[in-house]
Amino acid sequence: MPKETSASADDSLLEERRAERLRQRIEFLSAVLLAVTTVATAWSAYQSSRWGGQAHGHQLNAIEAIVRTAKFTNLAEQKMGLHTTLFGQWVGAVGANNEPLAEYLVSHFPEPLRTATAAWRTKNPSGDMAEPSTPFGMPEYVLAENAEAQRWEDVSIAESKAAEAAGETSDRYLLFTVIFASVLFFGGISGKFGWQAMDVTVLVLGALALFTGLSIMSLLPVQ
Repeated sequence: MPKETSASADDSLLEERRAERLRQRIEFLSAVLLAVTTVATAWSAYQSSRWGGQAHGHQLNAIEAIVRTAKFTNLAEQKMGLHTTLFGQWVGAVGANNEPLAEYLVSHFPEPLRTATAAWRTKNPSGDMAEPSTPFGMPEYVLAENAEAQRWEDVSIAESKAAEAAGETSDRYLLFTVIFASVLFFGGISGKFGWQAMDVTVLVLGALALFTGLSIMSLLPVQ
């Protein structure tokens, strides 16, 4: 056999071995890419579900807080209506110079109307315009129901913001499941072209997409 033919055959055999080794490496790296991406997809889907559940919980808490806000606001309005009626009767008794009735009414004022009226009468005995015109403008007149309504309103605002934040986090994790699905696609078709340059290119694209997705996902909060 001529030396040229023998050398050509050896080169061809060496090239085939190199191509086979490269193909095996591509298949191995593709398997690793698919395995890591599968885990990452499951993790992102799990986190999306957890954050979605938290968002739903915050929404329910916000709704409950809104209901309680309305309840205490209604109670405060009812109590203030009663206090206004009693104060109006007292003003009428004072205007009619019915001192016994006026003193009886003021002595039976419920709190905080009684304390506020006493403070108001001390500060505004002659109708000074610089002072509140009624006890309801005094700092002593504080309804516990109004305070509760304000507290629950603050709770509803906080819970709504928490629900919005958790929902956004859930959506971001869900987006990564889509990104990782594209990585699974790249990993699945690498090695199927019969053209090693194309197989390597597809594998590299998938690896870059996976690395980018994992890098950004690592910045998100975790439950």
